[in-house]
Amino acid sequence: MNDKHTEEIKLWGIVQGVGFRPFVAKTAEKHDMKGTVLNVGGLVEITVTDTTEKIDGFLQAIQDEKPGPSEIVHIRRTVTEYRSFDDFEIISSGSGDDEAAMIPADLAICPHCLEELYDENNPRYMHPFISCMICGPRYTIIDRIPYDRDNTTMEDFPMCGFCESQYGDLHDRRHHAQTISCHDCGPQLLFRSFPPSEANPVTDEEILDRAASLLRSGNIIAFKSVGGYNLVADPFNGEAVRKLRSLKNRPSKPFAVMFRSTDEIRKYCSLNEVEESLLNSSARPIILLEHRIPEIKDRSEHEGKDFSDLERSRFIGSFLPSFGAQYMLLDRISPLIFTSANFSDMPMIKDDEEIDSLASVTDTDGVTPLLSGVVYNRRRIQVRVDDSVTRVIDGQPQMIRRSKGYAPVPLYLNAGTNLGKKGILATGGQLKNSFSLSKGPFTYMSQYFGDMDTEENRAIYGENVERMKALFRIEPELAVCDMHPLYNTRDFAERYASEHDIPLLMVQHHHAHAASVMAENNLTGKVLGVCFDGTGYGTDGCIWGGEFLLCEKGDMKRMAHLAYVDMIGGDSSMKDARKSALSYIHAVSEGYPSAGSEDDSEALRIDISDIIDYGRERLCGDPKAPLIMSALKQGINTVRSSSMGRLFDGVSALLGIKDYNDYEGQCAIMLEDAAAFAKAHPGKRPAADLALSFHERIADLILEECLKSRELEGVNQIALTGGTFQNRLLMEGVLDRLRREGFDAYYNISVSPNDGGIALGQAFLGMHNI
Repeated sequence: MNDKHTEEIKLWGIVQGVGFRPFVAKTAEKHDMKGTVLNVGGLVEITVTDTTEKIDGFLQAIQDEKPGPSEIVHIRRTVTEYRSFDDFEIISSGSGDDEAAMIPADLAICPHCLEELYDENNPRYMHPFISCMICGPRYTIIDRIPYDRDNTTMEDFPMCGFCESQYGDLHDRRHHAQTISCHDCGPQLLFRSFPPSEANPVTDEEILDRAASLLRSGNIIAFKSVGGYNLVADPFNGEAVRKLRSLKNRPSKPFAVMFRSTDEIRKYCSLNEVEESLLNSSARPIILLEHRIPEIKDRSEHEGKDFSDLERSRFIGSFLPSFGAQYMLLDRISPLIFTSANFSDMPMIKDDEEIDSLASVTDTDGVTPLLSGVVYNRRRIQVRVDDSVTRVIDGQPQMIRRSKGYAPVPLYLNAGTNLGKKGILATGGQLKNSFSLSKGPFTYMSQYFGDMDTEENRAIYGENVERMKALFRIEPELAVCDMHPLYNTRDFAERYASEHDIPLLMVQHHHAHAASVMAENNLTGKVLGVCFDGTGYGTDGCIWGGEFLLCEKGDMKRMAHLAYVDMIGGDSSMKDARKSALSYIHAVSEGYPSAGSEDDSEALRIDISDIIDYGRERLCGDPKAPLIMSALKQGINTVRSSSMGRLFDGVSALLGIKDYNDYEGQCAIMLEDAAAFAKAHPGKRPAADLALSFHERIADLILEECLKSRELEGVNQIALTGGTFQNRLLMEGVLDRLRREGFDAYYNISVSPNDGGIALGQAFLGMHNI
């Protein structure tokens, strides 16, 4: 025990870009340890010489006292050839070997830097890009690993003497802080007006004063943030919101709103402790919060404010600033709409020259630009990353869109197999896409890309696959994709597998959904996946979406499903809820379900006759209804569907709540809002009461099928997943029912229950099949 020896210690986790090496050096000094620390690839490698007892104590202190944003996933200790050291030193980083690399996500401004931002005696007072070793951009600026300044876009900004002295001081909070900068050497705010003007402001204060003045006057500005450009507007100015919707071609989908503080959020939204903690976390995600607008909008303090746009949903996507420049703007005017700068369904703009494409869009007069100015800087963004979206469900955070602040932090999957360092590419779905790359048990989820319908998104998707492969040194030995023949991600996987001569595994859509819950909850044994969404290609060639799947390891058996209904096909039917409603009216008239050869024991029927009676006359009186009903009767342009998402759409239309999806999921969202109103105000609106009753019928159906499966298969683990389970009212009702009957209910947490999470499930199934 007292004999000194040399150990090489490798640490996996979030250990680069978070001040980890300086922390290790300080801890070594406190424990009188001699040796070295360096970044190697995506790891940290420590070499020390001392007794086992002292090394044990040193490592325990590292684990107990590590910097807040860091995370240690695994430690490997190896006794190596004896070396003698005179002191403890941070040495130059190495390129590393083939181990799994881990790069931190972008980190919001920390409390220490925020305090310094407002300290008039601090050299970085009002520096828009203030940061330190535990905060600031990471993934969006890195070009290659290891995470060192000359491997990031900060290499464009040589340090001044003051910053260099802090960078080299072991006891300084900015020791080896790769994003360190100040007014003299860091990025600076710049401003450009539209139409162009020769009298643009110069100083940071002047630029932000001009931006705030434009916003107060109902104008739109672009603002360069950490992961790309945002469009910014006053949410209480109806004319500003109109222009913003015109500019983005986004007619009705709610915008996220940035608030200066949680105290300000409380003025408009309900906020609990878990939500407040998540708002203030280093990821700074958007959180869906129930607003209080009906009870506050008539107060005198809100006189003159137009709340109409914020009342489009019962939730406001709320978030806080993530870096100094945003805080400085919101000091002048708050709250503000902060939404990605892009045309609807197109990629987020990240490059300075790209923003001019928006500046060319004019208002209804054909002359005046809809965009009045842009606040930008010269720090390059290596990869566009939109803000993450979360909510709190069942008392804990759940991801809705995994992106900035979380990507590319890997998830550790215990697939129960010896994977070694084998690589897997999982290409994800067609909508709300994210892909994943795996090396051994570590799965790196990409940022959010949106829908794969546009050529631009597909190009950026392909670029990012190659970028992440290079960054994390992953060469896939298996490609996994959705089995839908028309998905662009399947086409990408097929081409990739062919070009690289590797196997291709096609996975059924809902099986991947269920597997994503199994993966992140480390579930073994039998799991019943309750997978509800709008559409997924089934193994029988029909459209699935109301599924009960018995899953174990990489296998799946379909236990039950929503009864097939003949639905009008085509892209328009996905948006036009009236077509879904008429399809159900036809199905009920034909005996529901429609004629077919399906095993009747698997088909589940929901009695919606009262809902059909409520809306039949109105919908059948539509001029297009006879043609649609005739097509259904003759089987022209129809598909057989078990989709729960289409049923929610149809019920929304039948109840007269919303007939058309202006954006994906809108009808279902408004149906949930109506049900929530009925829960709070029963008997006030007949349609809302029926909406609530419908939710309860679905929850009862789920419980009934879970009880049947437990009796038949002995399964007690339930995985709730798919886009339909973004419905909080349904989710909480189902969880309550299942737990009262002794089921172990699980759901997605770190990835979204919508299609943004299926790449994780694909990776998990790939691990079982590689």
